[in-house]
Amino acid sequence: MITLRLICLFTALFAALSPTSAAAKPDTHISVIVSLVDNVSQGIVPVPAHIGNGDDPRTNLYWGALYGVKTFLSKADGWQKLGCEKNISDTILERCQFAWKDKLTVTADAYRGSRIDQAMLDFMQQAATPPNALNHEMVVFIGHDGLMDKQNQALVERFSKHAGHTKQAVVLACMSEEFFSGHLQAAGSKPVVTTFSRMAPEAYVLEAIARGFANQASEAELRSSAGTAYAKYQGISDSAGKSIFGAKN
Repeated sequence: MITLRLICLFTALFAALSPTSAAAKPDTHISVIVSLVDNVSQGIVPVPAHIGNGDDPRTNLYWGALYGVKTFLSKADGWQKLGCEKNISDTILERCQFAWKDKLTVTADAYRGSRIDQAMLDFMQQAATPPNALNHEMVVFIGHDGLMDKQNQALVERFSKHAGHTKQAVVLACMSEEFFSGHLQAAGSKPVVTTFSRMAPEAYVLEAIARGFANQASEAELRSSAGTAYAKYQGISDSAGKSIFGAKN
């Protein structure tokens, strides 16, 4: 009997310490959909051609440039790039996975710029999909606010809807509070960070939000962190940065 008890004890201890055990795996995850900026197909003020090609994630402003998601998270303190895969589909040109310390994993997809319509549809589908009961999940859209373009406005009829659930949503795009917040609420998710003016949706904002999310920050804290990061990198006052995200000083 004593021997059997010892075997059970050591088995349980080994399972608890094993790096492959369920308890050791991060259960906090962020899915990021990045619509690559595209001078040709999006209703934007054109950016320099070498960062405005929506078919080339390698140099794109929102992916491979200095403050693009892939480049910035690959170099930011505490972050590790787990790997990238190219040409997931004709629409998703690259997928990268990252980890922040042992608290958070991030999967980021670079969507072809001319397929911003599909990027928005996929984002809204993810926002409407309830998370696993054991997981803490967030979905993020980064890019041009495609709902500001007339050709995309009919997409809202195709946006997924769902009863309320716990998945949080972030839209880093110009005026996203006005254009996305209501649709996200109809999808059942919680729009915790949206924007109230025009802005540059660069990855330092995502990075600040991600760290806060991993640490169970409140909506107010997430918006404040986004504003502080934006102010730092844009060289504006902290109050001006926070006002973009509706954060109080």
